[in-house]
Parts: sequence; C-alpha cells; structure tokens
Amino acid sequence: MASSINRHYTLHLIGALLSVLLAYTLILYLFIYTGDKRWVITSAVVLAVSLSWLWCVLRFPMRQMRHFLNALRGRDLTLRFVESKDPMIGPAVTDMNHILQLYWAESHELEWRKKYYDRMLRVMTHELRNTVAPIVSLTADVLHRPEEYDKERTHECLTIINEQAEGINTFLASYHQLTNVPEPKCQHIVVSEHFAKLGRLLRNEKGHCMLELNAPTEMRLYADPNLLTLMLINLVRNAAQSLEGCDDARIEVRASQTGGIPYITVTDNGPGIPENRMEHIFEPFYSTKKNGSGIGLALAQQIMMAHGGNITATSRPNVCTTFTLQFVDMK
Repeated sequence: MASSINRHYTLHLIGALLSVLLAYTLILYLFIYTGDKRWVITSAVVLAVSLSWLWCVLRFPMRQMRHFLNALRGRDLTLRFVESKDPMIGPAVTDMNHILQLYWAESHELEWRKKYYDRMLRVMTHELRNTVAPIVSLTADVLHRPEEYDKERTHECLTIINEQAEGINTFLASYHQLTNVPEPKCQHIVVSEHFAKLGRLLRNEKGHCMLELNAPTEMRLYADPNLLTLMLINLVRNAAQSLEGCDDARIEVRASQTGGIPYITVTDNGPGIPENRMEHIFEPFYSTKKNGSGIGLALAQQIMMAHGGNITATSRPNVCTTFTLQFVDMK
C-alpha cells in the first residue's frame, strides 16, 4: 500500500476524497429518501473504509517527514526515500534525499576537518615544545650562572636560540600556508596550454629532463590556474626528489577525461611509498623525506577540496607511484 501511495499519491488522494464524498452523499440520500437502515449502515461502512483510506493517504507524507526528521536528529545518513514521479509527492521526496546527501557530505567534511585540525594541534604542540625547550634551558642557565658565560659562550647560546626561533618561524609560516588556502578563482583552462606553461616554469628545476607532459589538445578544465600550478609543481618536485639516484628516471604528468570528469595524474617510476606510510602521506607535517616540510601533499589536498575535487595516491614499490587529481564536471 505504501509503495503504491508513493508512486501514485495524487491519484490516491483524489480517489480517497471522491470516495468519502460519494459515500457521505449516498448516506444522506438513503437516510432522507428511503429510510432503509440496512442501506444506511452499508453506506456508513463504505464511508468508514473511505475515511480510513483518506487517513492513510494524508498520513503518508507526515510519516515520511517524521522519518526524515528522525534521520537528521539521529544522524542516520544511510536513509534514502524511494524516488517518485508523482507531481505532488515526487519533488518533496527528491528534496529530502538531496538534503540528506548534503547533510552527509557536510558531516563527512566536518569529521574530516576535526581529525585534520586535531592532528595539526598535536603536531604544533610537539614541534613547539621541542623547539622552545632548548631556549628555556639555555636562558635559565644563563640567568642562574651568568659568571660562567664569556663572550664566546654567550654568542654560542644566542646562535642556538636564534636557530630555534627561526625553526619556529618556519613552522608557523608553513602552518599559515596550510590554514589559509585562498578561495579558488576558477576559470576555463586549456590544459595543453597550461602544461606548456608548467614546462617553462620547471625548465630550470632539477629533474626537468625526466619530465613528460601529456594532455589532449582540446581538453579544458575549470580550476584556479595559480593553485593548479602550485599543486603540480609541488608534486613534480616531490617525484624528482624520490627519483634521485634512480636509473632511467621518469615523471609523467598526464591529463585525461572519463565520463565528463577531468583527471590529472603525476606518475614516477621511483622506489615508491611503503604501504604502512600511505595512510599518513596527506597528514600535515608528515614527510617521508629526511628534511621534508610535510606540507606539500597536505596543501594539495586542501586545494583540491576547495575545488570540490579530491586527490588520491597509489604506489607499487620499485614500479611506480601515482597521484591522481580528480576535478568536478566542466561547468
């Protein structure tokens, strides 16, 4: 019954209203003109059935709305209502499903951001404590035993303090860059032309000779050209660093389009990323390189999220590592 009402709500509503109206009219007619109680009772039963039908029809959208509100209150984001082509109930069902999808997406993003900033806070606390500790120790020692510090030793202490302060400054600059990604100023980009510009920018970079750029001639992308350039340069530099000392090193940046969705991949044939590190590579300040800042991939992820897309990575040790940028459909 419920599925039938969902598919043909308007017909059920009109049918139930006409049935109630006809049954009520028949009762009045029989009671006034015939006085036959048997027919009146029979008509009353028909009226009761019609009213029950009408109540089920009227109650259906209220029940759907109650399920919808309970799903929002209980954060049950798996609920989906069966779509309907009915002119009355159909648009409402579509809107409720759309709201649930948006709510799920928003909740997912909020959960991701919570984990992201929790990680940031832990890293910041760790880095700042490690950097400040030597400063506190040195200054405390100078204050307690000033007579032991001649000019040379004082200069040595100030040098250490300055280096630690520079470290804090560099760390905070990286943090500012990660947390202040500008709003993308998207425009239609001819990818082959953008790749040509990228090649010119990387001409003097280490590893330029191993770089290959491929894009369909007419392929277009809707993105911020400056942020796209920043991402690709970071990915190419990361790949070049991983290929140091490798024979027949290659980096390929390739653009493609599948089902209207644009992709850009950056692939290298380096040693790869160990499986136990793959789940951490997009975490801020996490780096597999000895002196890496750990912000390149985290920044790329932030930029792709700002574009409404995403970035993923796959790696096969000593075969290839690929970073895939997936953008939204062309507008």
